[in-house]
Amino acid sequence: MKKIGIIIWGFVAAAFVGWIYEETCMYILYGHFSDRGILHLPICPIYGFGLWLLYPILHKIKNVPLLVILAGAISGIFEYISSLILEKCFNLKLWTYRGWLLSINDRVSMISCLIFGIMAAVFIKVLLPLISRISKRISEKIFFASAVLILAIIIADFIIVCIK
Repeated sequence: MKKIGIIIWGFVAAAFVGWIYEETCMYILYGHFSDRGILHLPICPIYGFGLWLLYPILHKIKNVPLLVILAGAISGIFEYISSLILEKCFNLKLWTYRGWLLSINDRVSMISCLIFGIMAAVFIKVLLPLISRISKRISEKIFFASAVLILAIIIADFIIVCIK
């Protein structure tokens, strides 16, 4: 139960920090906030999924600069391929890096890759160990129940968005 709780809370934390990153970028680049999430909640689930896709590959790397570089490279490749698939298969262009320094075909930017790498390193080396320590300080049942509750709220939000 504790591991499931850590997975859920890690997902939520990464999704929330990702949402903050997206909102901050919009404000810096365009001078206004824009709801960058697909849900009503202030989260971008792709960051939560991204964290848990990167974690098994990178969690044993001790060298933080190497971790940042690898996480950034993997994130950039994933983002570039995702952009291609969305555009070619679904005629969707959900993001662009037009005007960003070191942009590659407006699909990815080396700057965003570096930011994603730093975020992944912080999640793997700081945030997830913190969540693990918190899970040891409170009742396993409460920790697990709170994780299931937040997951249920996210699923309900997702269902509401899909119904509309």
